[in-house]
Amino acid sequence: MIREYNENDFNLVNVLGREISNDYILKISPVGVCYVYELEDEIVGFILADVFDDRSEIIDVSVALLYRNKKIGDLLVKKIIDISSSKGCDNITLEVKTNNEPAIKLYKNNGFKIISVRKKYYSNGTIDAYLMQRKLWFYERCLYIRNWIFMWWDEC
Repeated sequence: MIREYNENDFNLVNVLGREISNDYILKISPVGVCYVYELEDEIVGFILADVFDDRSEIIDVSVALLYRNKKIGDLLVKKIIDISSSKGCDNITLEVKTNNEPAIKLYKNNGFKIISVRKKYYSNGTIDAYLMQRKLWFYERCLYIRNWIFMWWDEC
């Protein structure tokens, strides 16, 4: 189950964050949101994002090794997509290592596209990053138009 992060989760989220970086420490900005995935009273994943008025940025996503490939990361990303859409954001961006194929696949499956490469972005300038983006306004407007057409069709 996905729930909002609370201060009691700090240590467990930092342990999961060490899959991202050995010296990971959770830092939530003033516009930040953090959600955890809890399974049988154990936190097995989390997502951290900044949600601004017009856009969102996914900062970190981590799922415990034993729980990967079980759609937990997918559900966490969808949570941020839903929150960003409900707040009227135009798009969501993120950076991901160009060699992180599972994460790239996760993001592409959720509608993100590679829009540029950030050279030497990670690991002391040795690994490139993809800048990925998902536009929300187009998708949301398409859903609105589709629903409007179905309502109109039902009335005919």
